[in-house]
Amino acid sequence: MYNAAASNGANKPKKERKLTVTFKHTTADQHVAGVEALAVAPDSSSLYTASRDSLVKRWHVGGAAGSRPQCSGSFEGHIDWVNDVLLYQDKLVSCSSDRTVKIWQAGEEVRCLHTVQHHSDYVTCLAASEAAGKLVSAGLRSEVITYDMQTLQAHLLMPYPSSSSSGSAASSTTDAAGSADAAAAAAAGGGGRPPQAPMRSVYALAMSSAGTLVAAGTTEAYIRLLDPRSGQKVMKLKGHTDNVRALLLNEEGTLLLSGSSDNTVRLWDLGQQRCVQTLNVHTDSVWCLAASPDFSVVYSGGRDQCLYATHMARRKAWLLAREPQPIRSIALANGGTQLWVSTTLSSVHGYDIPFEYCGTAVQQQQQQQQHSGQLPAADGSSNGPAAERLGSSGSSSAAAAAAAVPAGGRTLSGSASGRAVIGSSPSMRLRGSFDPGAGGEVPLLSPSVCIDGAPGLVALRVLSDKRHVLTRDSAGHVQLWDVLAGQPIQQLGQVDIADMERRLFRPLYVESWFTADIKLGALALNLEPPKCFAAECYALDLGVRDVPDDQKVNLGACLLRTALSKWAHEFSRLHMSGAPLPGLDDPGADQLPHFSDQLPPAVVSTDASGTAWRLGANAFTGREREGEHIPLWVAEAVLRGLLPYVKELKSAFVLLPAEGSGLPSLLQSRLNAPRILQVMKVANYCATKLAELNVPLATHEVGLSPDSQHPPENSGKQFLELTCNGLAVPYSMSLATIKKFIWKRSDDVVFHYRTLDPARLAPFPNFQLPEA
Repeated sequence: MYNAAASNGANKPKKERKLTVTFKHTTADQHVAGVEALAVAPDSSSLYTASRDSLVKRWHVGGAAGSRPQCSGSFEGHIDWVNDVLLYQDKLVSCSSDRTVKIWQAGEEVRCLHTVQHHSDYVTCLAASEAAGKLVSAGLRSEVITYDMQTLQAHLLMPYPSSSSSGSAASSTTDAAGSADAAAAAAAGGGGRPPQAPMRSVYALAMSSAGTLVAAGTTEAYIRLLDPRSGQKVMKLKGHTDNVRALLLNEEGTLLLSGSSDNTVRLWDLGQQRCVQTLNVHTDSVWCLAASPDFSVVYSGGRDQCLYATHMARRKAWLLAREPQPIRSIALANGGTQLWVSTTLSSVHGYDIPFEYCGTAVQQQQQQQQHSGQLPAADGSSNGPAAERLGSSGSSSAAAAAAAVPAGGRTLSGSASGRAVIGSSPSMRLRGSFDPGAGGEVPLLSPSVCIDGAPGLVALRVLSDKRHVLTRDSAGHVQLWDVLAGQPIQQLGQVDIADMERRLFRPLYVESWFTADIKLGALALNLEPPKCFAAECYALDLGVRDVPDDQKVNLGACLLRTALSKWAHEFSRLHMSGAPLPGLDDPGADQLPHFSDQLPPAVVSTDASGTAWRLGANAFTGREREGEHIPLWVAEAVLRGLLPYVKELKSAFVLLPAEGSGLPSLLQSRLNAPRILQVMKVANYCATKLAELNVPLATHEVGLSPDSQHPPENSGKQFLELTCNGLAVPYSMSLATIKKFIWKRSDDVVFHYRTLDPARLAPFPNFQLPEA
């Protein structure tokens, strides 16, 4: 049984598993990133959308005309982009850049049945044959793996084992022109990657319905055909000049469509092992394909944002629609009369395909229904002359196809209207290229239905307090987040995020305790020990009342306890007899920031075997075992309040009299204190110790502006002034902030004290946002 993931990681040193908390910024059940793949239920009642936000969603789209699609299920488990999705009987299969393939129960109850991790890198595409009970996945590093859907046993098809380059397998390898050059090369070394060549990637897969043939599109610009039963190479198709990004096999496994980054779509006759048609309708990479079952009409989309329909028999193409962003996936529905389209945006559009752009078999079926009175005619009328214009129900496929081709398409110069449709004898199949030259324009289609997504986050700034974060979404809206509460606390509108960061800046240094990212279109905080426990603040600063003023809260532990509160309480109930939990059941814990029930975050990590998992914060049952499912360091912090010791939580400083001040030295001048200790307490300590030496000086709190340096007039008191590096020290600053913004050195901070002279005030520091 093949497992690249296990073999590649066998010798790697073990590292503590990290935990990620991913926040929601919309209450609606929407995608927040581009939709990479689509799958349509056999009855077209449901649409499955796989997104870069790591989620797969199921939409009920079979309602009455004009009704809005409703989300009927969310498949939450992947932790990175979901790159492909397909339906297999009553199951859903998805693959992801998290290197896993997941098999889900696709019914009303959404749950993950199996997770397999045999790939050593991103998994990019899937194909399956229900008749053969086989699933195929492919991805980076040239890996193509087949699975028995009964046992989930995996076998490697690519890269080829060195022993697989046999003469029998190589003898059928030819290029697109049918020459023997490729066969000779295959005989010398097989169709596989030479030992010294760099690892290639597979971005497209197709499998025959009988499960006897797998096609893999590679970054070598080849299409490799494999027999999944024997693991042997069947042939290698050459003709594209760039990455092959989309593949589609017909029902019989005799014709293959391919789309490439060379801007072309090619039709291959697998019996002849050659390209028989080339479509040059796109101006950029072709990323996705769909076709009528008889391959009479091909639909294509890609980076140029254009959706084309191409009539293969007449070699004419029509621009159906232009999307606002590159098209990532297209899927036919409702018997070939509807087309779903997804892009790098989070919304999905559905188009009703006009009769003249449907496949030949679809047109014939509609004609038969019109004649029998089941459907209105193409122009909206009932049976009669309008229907007869398209030919009788008994007309041939070629005649029906010719009659149905509208004017204004792109065409191959000199082509005859009566050429045979694909599916005739090999000698009759068309060769040549489609001409992208100008033809008459047809009106572009507008979506008949839209599944709205939410704008994804595209930029972020972590503020100096390491508690608040600015984000900007793809619509330009900026939000201010409180990460301890896991939600936006202020909508700032369409403003420049860098300008807003400067406006909100205040001199404050807090140790970085998380890394933030938005790669899935949502704000995510990544926590790793011991760094995630490196920051703390006073409970009073978090709004907790009636607690000692020196009571501290560890920020990382606070976030972990909030995110895993449901798990901790359920785990305690099941395994700890409901024992109180430190930090969660302490007095005042209910006053700490907590997550909204309307915006519950997701928790992401890996289990002990290294398999990734993702669960909503409210979805934990308490049966997730510590150490096995929940990382042990997380369980220790949440269940027992045990945190790894972090040396830097204390800071040393020195108190010395200023030169010429005439003030005595303190009996103990070098001290240690929490880094979050405010200078006000240092000043109070200094004044107290001077008073013990018969030097009574009052303290006057200095704020963050020069005006605050002046003491009250006519008070009759003498006041203490603290300086650092020759600059006045604001009393509200912490020791860590003084070291970062005023002392600016790695050794102990040195404070000088003297009697404040209003006529000779120390210069006030100029605080600016540090360079990134």
